[in-house]
Amino acid sequence: MPLTIMSLNLRHGGTQDPHGQPDDRWPAIAADTATVRPDILCLQECHGWSDRLGAQLYRAERDLGMQSVGIVKGRTRTAGNALLYRPRPGIAVSEWATDYEQEHRTGLAVALFKVDGLSGRLAVAGVHLTTTTAEATATEAMCAATRVLAYDGHGVLIGDFNAHPASDGGGAPHAAMVTPLVRVARYDPAGHPIRTVGQALTRAGMVDAAHHLASLTGDVSLYGPTGRSGIRVDQAWLTPALSPHLTAYQRVRTASDHDAIVVSLGAPEDAKNRGGV
Repeated sequence: MPLTIMSLNLRHGGTQDPHGQPDDRWPAIAADTATVRPDILCLQECHGWSDRLGAQLYRAERDLGMQSVGIVKGRTRTAGNALLYRPRPGIAVSEWATDYEQEHRTGLAVALFKVDGLSGRLAVAGVHLTTTTAEATATEAMCAATRVLAYDGHGVLIGDFNAHPASDGGGAPHAAMVTPLVRVARYDPAGHPIRTVGQALTRAGMVDAAHHLASLTGDVSLYGPTGRSGIRVDQAWLTPALSPHLTAYQRVRTASDHDAIVVSLGAPEDAKNRGGV
């Protein structure tokens, strides 16, 4: 401790356009990431990162001064989720658990870290949940929550949830303002936001970092949207044992079509001083 964890949906790997043509936004994304200098980085939509003997993954390691823990693809061929970390005193990788990779369409894995100041390992899962239906999204979310809760109690579930959070301060866009596919997966027939993902995670004891700090500080800007849909689809959830360590949450503008989200962790007394608990 202290520890900073960042998540970003790259949009087609940061190197392609939606049609698979070259569109190298990676240098700008790397610069955006450098403003945060995270200890742990979770990336989604890693299209092509395993191609050409992993050239883009090695490029990211070099540009960011980080090391790859691993990359998973799930049932997809081109996308996937990558997790990197910054080697330094006080943090070390102990395991990369991929036994449940196929439970998510884009892959599910948990990185386990030994972190000074924590009793037991820190479990981190970077996820990109399915967009097919609200029910399928909720199932993937609970599969991931089960994994980060399965180890020593300290866990972070972070990434692109493709769903409304349990609470957004009343800032959800009207159903008529989103595309038909987004409307089907994220709104009920009456046009109300479907919040089953966040509600299920809350019932499981998980803590939504943005909502937690917004409730304590009154800073409603923490509810700000992170994706093109105007929804806070990128979310960070902490296990009950880890939530007292939460000191900050922020959004970071990037060269992707998503904002990055960042959670900062520290000693519980630091969290109290910053309104974190």
